[in-house]
Parts: sequence; C-alpha cells; structure tokens
Amino acid sequence: MTPTCRITEIEKTFNKKFLRWFNNYENYQLTKEELVSLQKMGLELKAEKDRILAELKEKFSYKKSGENGIITLGIESDEKLRYLIDIPIFRNVLLGKGCEKFSNKYGVESIGRNSRCAICMEIKKEVYGFAIPWAFHTFDKPGFIAGGFDICESWKNTPICCDCAGSLEVGKKYIEESLSFDFYGFRYLLVPKLVVGGNLKDILDIISARDLNRKQRLSREMKRRLTADENEILDLLEEEKDFFSNSLIFYRGTQSSFRILLLIDGILPSRLRALFKAKETVDERFKVYYDAILSDAQKEKVHLEFNFGVLRRFFHAESRNRTYDKIFLEIVNKIFVGNNIDYHLLVDFIMREIRDVFIKEEYSTNVTTLNGFMLLQFIGELDLFRDGKGGIKKMGENGIVDLKTEELEELPLKERIERFFGANKAFFDGDAKKAAFLEGGLAQNLLNIQWNKRKSTPFRAKLHGLKMNESLIKRLLPEIQNKLEEYDSNYYRELEEIIAAHFVQSGVNWKETDDELSFYFVLGMDMHKLFRNVKEEEKPQEEALA
Repeated sequence: MTPTCRITEIEKTFNKKFLRWFNNYENYQLTKEELVSLQKMGLELKAEKDRILAELKEKFSYKKSGENGIITLGIESDEKLRYLIDIPIFRNVLLGKGCEKFSNKYGVESIGRNSRCAICMEIKKEVYGFAIPWAFHTFDKPGFIAGGFDICESWKNTPICCDCAGSLEVGKKYIEESLSFDFYGFRYLLVPKLVVGGNLKDILDIISARDLNRKQRLSREMKRRLTADENEILDLLEEEKDFFSNSLIFYRGTQSSFRILLLIDGILPSRLRALFKAKETVDERFKVYYDAILSDAQKEKVHLEFNFGVLRRFFHAESRNRTYDKIFLEIVNKIFVGNNIDYHLLVDFIMREIRDVFIKEEYSTNVTTLNGFMLLQFIGELDLFRDGKGGIKKMGENGIVDLKTEELEELPLKERIERFFGANKAFFDGDAKKAAFLEGGLAQNLLNIQWNKRKSTPFRAKLHGLKMNESLIKRLLPEIQNKLEEYDSNYYRELEEIIAAHFVQSGVNWKETDDELSFYFVLGMDMHKLFRNVKEEEKPQEEALA
C-alpha cells in the first residue's frame, strides 16, 4: 500500500518493488494534485536511483547476520525527517486502499455515490456495500440482495461510508478482544449501550477495570461467576446503576462464517443483580447438602455452586445422536430476560439424565440429582416457572434457609424431617411429594443394607429404572418393610409411620406427574444421610449406589 518493502536482495527489492510502486500512482484514489505530486516523486527517485542504491548497499552492509531490513521513504524538511505517516498524501493512499476492501468483493464493485451512510446518517460522496466486518453479512447468494438481486447494488442494503467502516473494524477488534466470552460450547459478545443520560466512557472504564485487575479476577472464587469463563465480567456490571443495558450475542464462528444463534437484548445491571442474588441464595442453601451428602472423594472434584453449566448438564450439545443446543439457548434467554419456563420440561430433562446414571450403575446419582434440585431452586427463586397450564408455579417462597447439619443431627427424626420440609416448603407443597421423597430415602437404606450383607442390591430392579408413578410408590412401601424385616434390620419404623401418614393425607389420583414423583423419589434416595438412624450411626455402613 505504501513504498515500504522488506529487503530480500537489496538491488532487486529497490528496483522491482520500491521504484515500481511509483509506476502505479494513477491507481490510487487521490486528488489530481496529489497524483501529480506522486508522479514528480517517482521521476526524482528514478533520476537519482544509482546514487540512492549505492547508499542503500553501503548501509545494508552494516546489517548483522540474522537481522532483517526494509526500504521505506522519508522526506527531510527543515532539518526534520518526516516518515510516511506524517505525510498527508501517503495517509490518503492508505485510506483509499483501505476503502477498496469495503467496495470490492466477489470480483465486483459495489459503491453508492452521494448517498446517506446508514451509521452516521450523513450524505457522503461514497458509501460501500461490503463494509460490515462480520461474516454473517454476505451477498454470495442473490436472494440476500435488495435492488434487483444485483450484487453491484448490494450497497443499498447497508450503505456505509469509509470513516464509519473504519470505526466498525476498530469496534469489532475491541469487542472480540475485550468482550468475547466462552459459554458452554458457544461464545458470546457482550455489547453495552447507553439507556438514558449516561456516558459511554463510564462503561468502558468498568471494562478497563476488569483488564487492570485481571490477575486478581482470575483467582476469584467461582461463586462470583455465572459461567465457567474466568474472564466473565457480569459480576462487575451487576454492581452498576441502570444507565446502560447489555446485549449478549451468542454465536459460532469460523474464518468464513459468523452465525448468530441468539440475541438477548436490553439486559440491565438490575437484572444481573437479580440473577446473582438468586445464585447466592441457592448456593448458601446448598452448603448443608454439600457437606452432608457428598463423599470426601466427590468433594475433591465437585463444586456445588450454581452457574449455567448446571443447566447445560441436562441439555447436552449432543446426546443419543441429538443436540439440545437450541432448547438450551432458549432457556438461557428466558432466564436473562425474565420469561416463564416450563417446569415440567425441566423435570423431564433432569430425570432423563438421572435415569441414565442410575441404569449404568457406574456412579452415584447424588451429584446429578443435587444439580437438578439446584437448577429447580434457582429458577424458582427467580419466580419463572410456568405450570404447563398457563399459570405460574410459585416456587420461590422457601422458609428457613440456614439449615445446619449439626443442628439436624441433634433433633428427633420427625422434627428433622419437618425442619427440612420447612426450609424447602416451596418444593414440598404436597403430601404426595413428601411421601415419595421419604420413601426414596427408605429405599436407599434398604439398598445399603443389602450391599453390606451380600455385596449386591437386588432390590434396585424393583425401582423400575426410576420410572415411578403413584401406584408403584404405594406398592413399594410394604415391600421395603418386608425386606428390612427379612434382613432383621428394620431400624426405620418411625420413618415408615411418617410415610404412611403422608400416604393417607395425599389421598388418591395424585396431581403430580410421573417425572415429578420420580424426581422426588430419587432426591430422597440421595438425601437419605440427612435422616440417619441412631443405630445406623453406631454401625457405619458402606453406601450402595443410588
């Protein structure tokens, strides 16, 4: 673009690259006067080429082995050397060459003259058709083009002047370097914009603070993040006032394409605060479950804290030759903007994952189950559940949230259970759910006894792969009791009485779906440690896989 050449062979580079640049002066987008000036420069250089080449060879001989060199042009004026960047004519050459890429593509030229720029809204001498810097904006197919499907007329779709096109390029680079983040198989761009009465510099200062404190932020606890990306800055933005909003552009991109998968627009800092508040509430509530339910080996690997990876666990990029990317992003969108989410849909997908783990018998279901419970609690805290019948399922009103394992252990069994249900009353709002939950705990106790006595758990087959329903749950209670009596290990008569009481109070024709009952049942299996019997504690047992 300018007479600056990397040296290979000094004479060849000078004659065939440096001087030849001035032979093409008529191709540069310059004024008539500037073209004349370039022509004169070229003629003067050619007249003095022998002297200049001799000086270049002498200077090049001083180069150390392994060093590279370039030839460029400088102009001395008033005993001061001016480089190309200081000379307006060469800056204009660069500008003109830069604008060429905005107007030439696919072997054609698309330029509108004396037309309005779509960005600055001013009438400009030229506007260009290929100035959008992201590859989602293409005209390689005629159907994308307004104005008779003629690619030369594509500037009418997005007329952009050279100045604004340059700003777009700079903005693209800034966003991709500073505001692009990972999101569980996707990437998203975070684009802030002013709402009312704000200063854009204030927003950029917030982002710059992230960069200045990057080392400190990389080491911050995961509890301050909604994603697994260590560079995420949503927790910084949620601390601000609502003088700006944010757009999240989820995309997948390669060098040749940029595919926008989801645009979430208008996210205010106050909305981010609501998300972080719900996250903090749920994380605090789950401390007791983390301490009491997970094994020491699991605690070394598992962080029981909410982020969007919990949601992704149940909506895989690929599972059974299907992808759930679309539904995953739809739920992400609803969480950010505050739209209602189908409660039964989430329970369905949670149970699919739990059943897969249960059937494989390789790992305990407790981590998967607790993640499902955490997801439901998080959505409930945001009050977003739709009940499937057009109404809102209220699940955000819990009771006591400061459950402590040591406090539970000191209480009689009945009070322990009541305290647990009180702390989670939004989720245990019916006797059928309580009965299914407690019976799941009882079933796990039986499995543990079988494992310790015979190193097998034949009663697992009676659980039908965790495909529970009202009839099966009611039938299982006497079967579990009989087995416990056979093993001479029925330490759970008080628990059995409580379950039976809930059966009576629940009546018949339960309103809960089969997936709901299945979830509450396996949740009880995985939380059975919260309700340990004194005789169990006297004789520690190995845990059978739930």
